[in-house]
Amino acid sequence: MTTDATDALVIGGSGLLGQALLQVLQREGWSAQGAAQSSLPGMLPLEREDPEAGARLIQRLSPRVVFLADRLMDGAPAAGAHPSDDGPSLPRLLEAGRRSGARVVLYSSDMVFDGSGGPYAEEDVPAPTSVGGKALYEAEQALRSLLPETSLILRTSMPFGWGRGSRNLAMQVWESLQAGDSLRVASDQWGNPTYVEYLAEASVRLVQMDIGGIVHVAGRDRMVAADLARSLAKSMALNPDLIVPAPAREVSGEDGGPLNSGLKMVRLEQLLRTEPMTLSEFLSRFRRQWRADTHVTYAAQTLSDEASKLKNEIFEKVRRYYAVAHQPRTFVPFKSRVNYAGRVFGAEEIVNLVDSALDFWLTLGPYGERFEQHMKRFFGARDFLSVNSGSTANLLAVMTMMSSQLKRPLRPGDEVITAAVGFPTTLAPIVHGGLIPVFVDAEVGTYNINPSLIEAAVSKNTRAIMIAHTLGNPCDMDVIVDVAKRHDLYLIEDCCDALGGTFQGRLVGTFGDLATLSFYPAHQITMGEGGGVVVNRPWLSRTARSIRDWGRDCWCAPGESNTCGKRFGWQLGELPRGYDHKYTYSNLGYNFKPTDMQAAIGVAQADRLDQFVSERRRNFERLYEGLAPYQDALVLPTRDPRADPSWFGFPITVKQEGLRGRLVQWLENSNIETREVFGGNLLRQPAFQHINARIHGSLHESDRIMRDTFFIGVYPGLTEDMVDFMLDVFRSYFKQSPAGSARP
Repeated sequence: MTTDATDALVIGGSGLLGQALLQVLQREGWSAQGAAQSSLPGMLPLEREDPEAGARLIQRLSPRVVFLADRLMDGAPAAGAHPSDDGPSLPRLLEAGRRSGARVVLYSSDMVFDGSGGPYAEEDVPAPTSVGGKALYEAEQALRSLLPETSLILRTSMPFGWGRGSRNLAMQVWESLQAGDSLRVASDQWGNPTYVEYLAEASVRLVQMDIGGIVHVAGRDRMVAADLARSLAKSMALNPDLIVPAPAREVSGEDGGPLNSGLKMVRLEQLLRTEPMTLSEFLSRFRRQWRADTHVTYAAQTLSDEASKLKNEIFEKVRRYYAVAHQPRTFVPFKSRVNYAGRVFGAEEIVNLVDSALDFWLTLGPYGERFEQHMKRFFGARDFLSVNSGSTANLLAVMTMMSSQLKRPLRPGDEVITAAVGFPTTLAPIVHGGLIPVFVDAEVGTYNINPSLIEAAVSKNTRAIMIAHTLGNPCDMDVIVDVAKRHDLYLIEDCCDALGGTFQGRLVGTFGDLATLSFYPAHQITMGEGGGVVVNRPWLSRTARSIRDWGRDCWCAPGESNTCGKRFGWQLGELPRGYDHKYTYSNLGYNFKPTDMQAAIGVAQADRLDQFVSERRRNFERLYEGLAPYQDALVLPTRDPRADPSWFGFPITVKQEGLRGRLVQWLENSNIETREVFGGNLLRQPAFQHINARIHGSLHESDRIMRDTFFIGVYPGLTEDMVDFMLDVFRSYFKQSPAGSARP
């Protein structure tokens, strides 16, 4: 697990602009930290009453660049407010930046002008009239005075974006209009609407180009605030007639900022060699973010009243169909199949599926965005990528670690420590990549890699550890993370069986650089086919997305163009300058994405995850309690007291030679489904008998698991009657003759 020094510190990282900056920096491979006066996960704390807090952070982290995103107050300058009233002291921040040698980026706006003759260029003389404008100009002057050589001042205009808790104009429009309330917006206040993600992207590019001084960064179109509000309303399928144009003084008071303002972007165009984006382009990107968070599909916005009515009628019939066609059947012992796993779903999964089908959004789209955002929040991850299977997720994770975009990529011949017992597609990507798997024995009881053997398996060629939490039982992550850190090894967690499990109160999937999930019907939630990659290191996100999406360098969503603002302004590899960024490839990649219909099912399933995990744990406990009397013949699962597993199955190892075959046959003849622990000792499998590998020590326990272990189900589809029946069948077996010749 690698650790890099902090490249950037974003003061105000919890705000609209701050979060956008962190996302762009992470996508560009920067090691970035956010600091804020909030308890948002991942933020370094800044105490409101402690003006020295920010300066101490700069001194401790020594970032190359400090972004002062808090000056814009959550993305938009507030009329009549002073950005530095609370929190970090600007002079102390600047002095700390000077001492550490950091570049400082300050965000300002067109509020520094008097609004008598806009739009304004960088060389125009500021003359602020509002309290907020004066405070921004004072900050500009302080920065230019103390750090004239290493400072960058970025002025913007009418910044907007989607972010709950923000008070920018877009959120005001949403909150008022969706509640049916009107909103008064200035009809005489001019500016250039700017999408905050564009502002963040331009900021990072300018820093990468080592640009200093003042640069105006805003959208191409200039308009009054009321027109922007109406455009935002339309983009969110709200009634624009609820926008009430009014003079700025009536809306914001006497200190509401300049009127005839806005910015010229001549320098920006010269530097980036592309025109600023239009409001239409901004709104296209804004809609995607809005849809992902509000669960509204684009098709739903554009439907006629008749189509909307028909759609609702279809949904109601789908719910009725589910109630009629998918009622649970009465369980009949010996006749009804007791499966080890299966899909558990309700009407909402089918409604979502039909909704996606009616919209005919066949590729990954709005539901995909919703699902990825849900899982990203669930893990508190830097990113989450949907893929078409858990096996693909493992392949994508290994390919990401082998990308030449990494500072220290895995290369053919490098060693990867892994367990000898597992599912073959944990191992297959290692072999296909030309990496050398180093096999370590597993443990009977946990069925995971034996943590006490890992340290000794490390050699000078070892570069990574890839482990699976077998059957949902978390590995000893204290040991594994410690070994990875001390030997500077990458760590990949295969969590395909373990979604929702924890170790030391922390979700599995959050320890490694990357983690993988499967959404096959046997797992904790399902899309039918499907999987996911949890990205915990910011510098891996862009590479992983590139490999998942054909290997392309461009990060535009399907159907969108010029997200970067310079589609024809790149020069990469040996391509001619200006070669279309959408057709520039920086990685060996494939199309690993699932469909939006699969994601639609995943959205509904994700809402049930806590319930599913709870039911798996309950079924496991009932089986454990019921099988405890037979521990003279059976090895029951071992549970680490630091872990709370999200069980995939209930593993059992027999103590007597030949007993597994007799017991499994007894269960199967009773219509109780059983399974092996996947591939057992994978080196015994035909596909892996001749691979280039290293074996550390003995694989005695792995062979024993292959020979003597099987598992039965704990999934939420098991009823109490089914679990009672399973225990009755075990009881009847151990009552019959030792030879096990009797049959139910």
